[in-house]
Amino acid sequence: MDNWWTSFCILVSYVILSHSQTHIPLTQPTLTSITAVNSTALTVTWVFANATYDQSDLIRITIQFYEFYYNYGPVNTSISYTFTATNKTITSFTQNFDLVNAFYYVCLSSNSTNVNAPSPLVKRTCLLKQTCSRANSSICSQIPFVIISNGASSSNSLNININWLKQLPYTQNGATVQLISNGATGTLLTSTDNGTYVIQTYQISSLQSNTNYTANIIVNYTIFGSILTDAINYTILTSRSSNLFSTGDSFILMICLVFLVFSIY
Repeated sequence: MDNWWTSFCILVSYVILSHSQTHIPLTQPTLTSITAVNSTALTVTWVFANATYDQSDLIRITIQFYEFYYNYGPVNTSISYTFTATNKTITSFTQNFDLVNAFYYVCLSSNSTNVNAPSPLVKRTCLLKQTCSRANSSICSQIPFVIISNGASSSNSLNININWLKQLPYTQNGATVQLISNGATGTLLTSTDNGTYVIQTYQISSLQSNTNYTANIIVNYTIFGSILTDAINYTILTSRSSNLFSTGDSFILMICLVFLVFSIY
């Protein structure tokens, strides 16, 4: 009887322990931003999950920088941290580089473990960034590889150019252009190559003259095996109507004529 009871208790304890091991809440840090500090440095910032929920004994972080500049590179640089449950004081890291105004594919990998958890929680997040121009440190915000510019617009249509930078290790997966105000979608008209950029021109028609429109431009590309998407808001103005008087001009002219007639009499 004692042997049976002992065996039963061991079995129940094993079941309870196994069940509890599968419900150890592990979390991973979240990559929040990659900021260009100047022409040769980037700052990576992350945030940890709420300590009241996370039960990770150790969280290991590795940050990898893939540096490349046109046909040069990539060069892989990495930094690693190991955090305990009570020591999570570091939440950012700044890396300095030799190249000026270069492109960087930055990956933050994390590995969260607990001695009672059956398996670790592993996550990897990658983003793309370019350091600032040496001549102008404020030029850091343009989406790498892609520059948006005006096309030959008219009074009732907009032409928006998407300029894809060449000689870099990425693959274009297409783009969409859509107006925020009415949802009108741009149509790809032409694609030309000037040696530095592949220029894709999108047109949106049936618009009002002399009006500002903001387009939401989404570009998709693959780099180092990862598919990335970036969104750009771009504002562009249609030209004035080619008619002698636009609708607004005609209304103003009519008001002026009415005042002129009353002033005569």
